[in-house]
Amino acid sequence: MPNARTHDTVNLITAAAANVAYFTLAPRPDVTLAALFTGSYLFAGYACAGDLDLDSREYRRWGRLRFLWWPYQKLIPHRSRLSHGLLLGGVVRACYLMVLCTLILWVTLWALSLLEPRVDPGAITRQQWASALSFFRSRPEHTTALLSGFILAGTTHSLTDMIATWFKRRF
Repeated sequence: MPNARTHDTVNLITAAAANVAYFTLAPRPDVTLAALFTGSYLFAGYACAGDLDLDSREYRRWGRLRFLWWPYQKLIPHRSRLSHGLLLGGVVRACYLMVLCTLILWVTLWALSLLEPRVDPGAITRQQWASALSFFRSRPEHTTALLSGFILAGTTHSLTDMIATWFKRRF
């Protein structure tokens, strides 16, 4: 497997190449869509890559918040389809991140409800999910750019691992 520096370099080069391809080939390129794609791609590549199930550079980049990925490390075997599947790995991490954000919101609201009983964590969390889903449905191209950037970064990580492993076995 390539080391973290190699993954970081591949992540940066492929993000740049994707932008060049988009602005060259798209009939009407949109800077906002390119920024969403690139931002999610770089975030996923640097902070949410397939090696979060190890004590990796990606894991350590979370700093004091890396404990949030402890359940992921315990549940997802390294280099399994769930962590390194070409599309599935990125989808699993995106879903994990969404569940994690929902839990953090709910716990924060629950703690607030101890001070202010009128706060209903469940109702507010449902309302936030409804608002987010409404936003994503009303802007499908933005949603596609965001999710495809996140998922493709995981695909790039896995392909880099596969290619490096093939070369090591072959030569």
